[in-house]
Amino acid sequence: MKKLISITAAFIIAAMSVISAGAFVHPDYPGIELANDFDDNLSVTGYSGTDPVLVVPETVYNKPVTRFEEKALRENTVIRSVIMHDNMTNVRQRAMYQCKNLSYVYYSKKLEVIGKYAFAYNSSLTSAFLRNTSIRELYDDVYLSCANLEYVSLPDTLTQIDGAVFEKTAVRKIVIPNGVTFIGSRCFADALKLEKIYVPASVEVINTGVLANAANVTVYTPEGSAMQTYCEENNIRFENLSEDKFPSRLLGDTNGDRELDINDVTFIQREIAGYKTDFYPDNCDFNGDCKLNINDATDIQLRLVGLK
Repeated sequence: MKKLISITAAFIIAAMSVISAGAFVHPDYPGIELANDFDDNLSVTGYSGTDPVLVVPETVYNKPVTRFEEKALRENTVIRSVIMHDNMTNVRQRAMYQCKNLSYVYYSKKLEVIGKYAFAYNSSLTSAFLRNTSIRELYDDVYLSCANLEYVSLPDTLTQIDGAVFEKTAVRKIVIPNGVTFIGSRCFADALKLEKIYVPASVEVINTGVLANAANVTVYTPEGSAMQTYCEENNIRFENLSEDKFPSRLLGDTNGDRELDINDVTFIQREIAGYKTDFYPDNCDFNGDCKLNINDATDIQLRLVGLK
């Protein structure tokens, strides 16, 4: 028994020394490489596992795992899904850069920072449901060249969208939240499928080339706004629309008519079936799982009949 106790104690001491020395892998979370961060929390620094679903543990050795380190998963070809727990705060630059098979990310509700190029060049990524996060600024090139990124929702906490964030994506419609004051250069450049963008009067600074080559877009913005002036100066099609007429932020209101009804269920079903509708992704993730699927339609139906 004494020998067993001494072996166990030695293992714990050794494990803790590994934590303090640098990166380590906990046996309960195979392949997830972790390291102490500057604030004595833990960061994910790499992944060498074979499971295509990476579920980030909330704590390891009683230390919270709060971040993805720079280049943590860069060019990983195994990972198809990344699931953050709801206390993660930071995805650093190039953390999931060019992960060609990454198609699904569950974003932490406490996520505050997504660094430069964090998800850039991910050709399998189709959605970025950020609405329930706490992000204040989207840094340069976050989703650059995510060629199949179609569904995007943005959080009410957002104040700044930097350059080329959605350049060369497949975004069709997007509503900029009231409170955003800055849109960076080429933010939606070469977004060839972009049809509608709603820009509130809070946006005061619009840098060059924001909608370059987005030939099919119509901008909706209040009369007298900085965005109206920008459109006039750059020969961009626009329509004046007061913010109380913007598509609503009502969860489930996928057709933007400010009502939650069976039509919204139909819109979700049609999108899932591949029919492109006049659809507003801000509101489609009804159950908050960062996915667009039949569960959202089912949950709306349950709400409509009073069972949810």
